[in-house]
Order: sequence, then structure tokens, then C-alpha cells
Amino acid sequence: MPISLRNRRENRPWTFVEWLQGKPLGHPSHPLFVHFPIAFYTATLVFDIMTRIEPNPGLVQAGTFLLIGAALATVILVTTGLIDWWGMVRGSSKRRIATFHLLFQVTAFLFFFSTLLLRFPDRTVPEAETLWIVLEAIGFVVLSVGQYLGGVLVYEKAMRVSTGGVD
Repeated sequence: MPISLRNRRENRPWTFVEWLQGKPLGHPSHPLFVHFPIAFYTATLVFDIMTRIEPNPGLVQAGTFLLIGAALATVILVTTGLIDWWGMVRGSSKRRIATFHLLFQVTAFLFFFSTLLLRFPDRTVPEAETLWIVLEAIGFVVLSVGQYLGGVLVYEKAMRVSTGGVD
């Protein structure tokens, strides 16, 4: 489906919020961005474990860069997610699950961001510190629970599932 530069129903340009929601794409934007931090966090944990088996400063540095990329992607992700969250009916089961999803994801971000702050001065060492790996492993578990809740929103609660065309 091509990107529509105008809202065809109302014959006007899309608003900034509508762009953030992904309406010109005919697809919610939040799911487009979730893959990046998840992949970056997972790769960082795997790279750090690998350095404990075979020391490699390149893997430690790559993990540091991945955490920076994940933090930047999280800014976009949180923005698009909050726009969806604010549009939910207060007190609804969708919003309650979305709130837990948000809390788990922010908590996971804090674990990984803490690791970034701890590792940045030592980003060229050949071996990841045990503390980094522990924080990343906890963050990964918390992230996984948050992702599960995101899946519940989409697959069980049909959050942002559209059966119609573009607005």
C-alpha cells in the first residue's frame, strides 16, 4: 500500500500525531520500531557472553554501540507507544495491560541503560564485566515479559488491528 500524503476522508494533510501513529502508512507505527531495541539488547547480551568464552574488544565495543542505538530507537518507540496509550479508554483492560507493558519496557530500558553507563568508560576492554552481563540478563527477562504483554494487546485484545482502509 503506498503512503498517502493526505487524509482522503477529510481532504487535508495528515497531522503530526497522525504521522506518529502511522496513519499515512495504513499501519500503526509503534510495531515498526519494536524490533530494533529488542535485537540490539539481545545481541549485546550474546556478544558479552561470547567475550567471556573468547575475549574480544570488538564485541565489547559493538555491544556498547548497540546499546546506544537501542537507546535512540527507544525514544521513537516510547513516543509512538505513548500516543497509542493516551488514546486508550481509561479503566479498560487494554489500557491496564498497556500500562504494565509500558512499565516492563521502561524497566528493561533502565537495566540496559545502566549497563551502557557502566560500560562506556571501558568499552574497549577485551572481556565484558560480570555485572554488565547480570544487568543485561535481568533486563532481557523483564523485556521478554513486556513483549509478551505487547503480544497480548495485539493478539488477544486486537489493539490497533484495523479491518478498514486508510483514513
